[in-house]
Amino acid sequence: MISMKKTVLGAALAIAFSAGAAQAAYTPIVTTTGNNFTMVSASNGLTGGTNDVTFSWDGTFKTSVVTDGSYNATLSSPTAFSGKKWTAHNVNIYGAGTYTFDTGCATGNPSCGTGPSYTMTVGAGQVGAHMLFDWSTSANIDVVVLWDMNNSWAGTGTTSAFCAGTGANCAGVGNSVTTIWNGVSIDTNMDPDNYSGTKMIDGPFVGQSANFNINGIHAQPSAVPVPAAAWLLGSGLVGLVSVARRRKVVA
Repeated sequence: MISMKKTVLGAALAIAFSAGAAQAAYTPIVTTTGNNFTMVSASNGLTGGTNDVTFSWDGTFKTSVVTDGSYNATLSSPTAFSGKKWTAHNVNIYGAGTYTFDTGCATGNPSCGTGPSYTMTVGAGQVGAHMLFDWSTSANIDVVVLWDMNNSWAGTGTTSAFCAGTGANCAGVGNSVTTIWNGVSIDTNMDPDNYSGTKMIDGPFVGQSANFNINGIHAQPSAVPVPAAAWLLGSGLVGLVSVARRRKVVA
């Protein structure tokens, strides 16, 4: 009996650990291509961008700032920005809430309390993102993005220039200010200046805003309240079970 209990316990622990490992691993459930990257200058002009961004996401939402190096999304493009290769890494998607990201932290832990910080509020029906951006010899540039759902660049009322495949350093075609995105980059509470995006506070692009407009994202579902009738039904079932048990004891 003791041996059997140990075997069952060992199996249970193995399942628990494997489930935890599966949750920690990044496994995308959605991947979209042809997404947009637009860098808006400090003077609200077009610095550059591209329209061949690939976005992937595992469908989960972070509800507190990560500290363990985990991530739940990726963004990439084969096109250089201003003649230099760029990569985005440690991309995390956040649901509704307020988050503070410190810029002086080690990779994967933007909550160390060091360096200038962003405090971003993600409202109901919105989605937020934090990522680290590498460009040329500069690494781990903090970027935050706030997305509105199912809207266009023009529909948000922004006055910013958009990377539509024209202009200096802007590559790709097929998207415009009227393209509807599942997630369209919008202005944030940190610098509500009617320019899309949030001004960067570290790296070589201080004052400029990196925007990603993407498909394949959706807002975090709101918690659905349980109807009062359901609670009454549950209480009634519990009562019936209690009565049945008492009758069995009496018999």
